[in-house]
Amino acid sequence: MIKTSWVLIFEIIYFVQGVMMKLVKIFLLLIVSGQGWSQIIFYNDFEVPAIQPLFPRVAGEFVLPNEPAANQLEWVVQQLSETSTSIADINAHFSSGFDANTLQNFFNTLRTDYPNGKITDIVGMTPMSTSVVVQGQDSQAKMGFFVVESRYTGSQKITYFYVSPYYGSVQYPIDQNLTMQQAVNKFNTLAADVGLLVAYVDHNNQCQPIYQSNSGTLKATGSIFKTWVLGGLADAVENNVITPYQNVTYDAGQWVNGGGVVNNEPAGTVFTAQDLAVLMLGVSDNTATEILHDVVGRSVIDAYIDSSGVMDATVLKPILSINEQFHLFFSIDPTTATNFINDTESNQLNFINTQLEPLGAVTSYPYQNDFLMTSGSWRASPMDVCQNFAHLRTYPQGSDALALIERAMGAQTAQPEIRNNWDRSWYKGGSLVSGVNGYHVLTHAWLLEDNGHAPYVVVAMANDDNGGIDNNNGIYKIQSVLARILELTREGL
Repeated sequence: MIKTSWVLIFEIIYFVQGVMMKLVKIFLLLIVSGQGWSQIIFYNDFEVPAIQPLFPRVAGEFVLPNEPAANQLEWVVQQLSETSTSIADINAHFSSGFDANTLQNFFNTLRTDYPNGKITDIVGMTPMSTSVVVQGQDSQAKMGFFVVESRYTGSQKITYFYVSPYYGSVQYPIDQNLTMQQAVNKFNTLAADVGLLVAYVDHNNQCQPIYQSNSGTLKATGSIFKTWVLGGLADAVENNVITPYQNVTYDAGQWVNGGGVVNNEPAGTVFTAQDLAVLMLGVSDNTATEILHDVVGRSVIDAYIDSSGVMDATVLKPILSINEQFHLFFSIDPTTATNFINDTESNQLNFINTQLEPLGAVTSYPYQNDFLMTSGSWRASPMDVCQNFAHLRTYPQGSDALALIERAMGAQTAQPEIRNNWDRSWYKGGSLVSGVNGYHVLTHAWLLEDNGHAPYVVVAMANDDNGGIDNNNGIYKIQSVLARILELTREGL
């Protein structure tokens, strides 16, 4: 979650009961008619190997990656099977800002609520932040949503710990019996300007719509634009310019105000390129994005945009970094900012190089150009997003580039009960929020795929010049409707 004095730009919304926080020959393709899932098409493909689980299970339990936050999460869950947690142990795992006595009592409560608890679903998993569903192993089998964040370096202690109950669904009862068309129609009422696409990716790597509304119309993407930054990084890896485990030093000039968990580390911290990519996608870390934008380079990312399948690549080019976009919101007068948005690509690039880049990080807010959030930020259509997701699947099997993409795009699902239902689950979303009118942009996109089946892509994009999207006093209608759409997509197979 990324905050500035006037705007919140973030990607990850934890959807838990209103708490936001191969060698295969046959693909089975299900096409939807206006009345529902109806037709099966078979086709051959001899190049796609079996999809391996990103987080495998052994004896029914997830094997977590050897990463700082995952290691701390493993210790936290282990405490649910212990009789007590000592003050010394707490101090060894938690940063100094926590009160050890309070935590000791909290662990006692957790042991009562989730005795011998096990991780049953991984919602998010990055080197510095994890979010999982834990279920107690007694007759009550209560479930809880556990969020653990840690430092990346040094002692890698826990910096954030949060637990809330989870009741098995993020759908409200009113949405649980909707048909797909009814769910699409309801989504269309939840903002002034919406676009939605449920599609499959055919053997020619083209997104084929199943259900859609305004799927070819440009919308502000929020942090979904970071999938094109990832594509630029993947191209650099594929061309042997960057390696996934290459050391990248976090420079003070790449700091983004409220940029995310990377800001917990001091300037000069050395990350790997892959870890930054996972943070950029998995928790939508803006400072990680700023670093990668610099490391990969605008020209490489712009070249990837050209190849990604978007209808009009000039809309996203030249690709702005986080701080550059923030300067349009806060540092540039409205007339100049509007002229920039409407200018030619070459003039825009000149303005970026001479006017925006020299400004560095955004630290003051003389203007509040909220009107630019929908019309003057990163923009693409739902179909553009779908084609980019499809394109990200096309890197050579077994390549470092595809492995990087799998880890980054698979780092987050945004809702429980997705990863366990698909062999491959990719997610990215985003938002732009003003301090006065709430969400102006709220977007979500998933690629969901099973072995032997063509992938499905669900893209839902909501824009509103006046803000106020999904601002319902703790009632999150969009998450519920999208959960129903995802459920019906699963059932469509």
